[in-house]
Amino acid sequence: MTKTIIIVFLSFLTFSCADINQDENAIAELENLRAENDSLRKIVADIDNKYVFDSVTVRDIPNYKNTYEFNSKIKGEIVVVGYNSNSKKSRVIMVDSVDYNPKKLFNPDTLKLTNGGYKYEIELNDKEVTWKADITIQNQYGRKFQGLLMNKAATKKN
Repeated sequence: MTKTIIIVFLSFLTFSCADINQDENAIAELENLRAENDSLRKIVADIDNKYVFDSVTVRDIPNYKNTYEFNSKIKGEIVVVGYNSNSKKSRVIMVDSVDYNPKKLFNPDTLKLTNGGYKYEIELNDKEVTWKADITIQNQYGRKFQGLLMNKAATKKN
């Protein structure tokens, strides 16, 4: 009878120790999940203050005061629609030409971001003038974009 009581008592102690270890593991896992949940809440709160877009569109908007006469200035603005501006990672560089193997920009001029657009000014000193812009847009949450914008203007015929 004493043997049975000792066996039952030892079994009870063994199972109770196993339960304590499982409880400690469950508590540790719960703390890890809480920390992960808090970090996800911070990310969601950061995203709530921004728009996240699935596409990026680039528009070249000419200035309405452009006359397109010979030796006049052509002004315009390159606007990237559908992204959150990150001026440190996004850029627009006006170039004469681009070589892609390896990538090399000829006569680069980096445009400054002003009121959501990259303003440029080009002299119309020929019958036709073509301008190019190397565009790189990088966002933390939205879509990234890289491309070459090319546009052309001709002098007004009288």
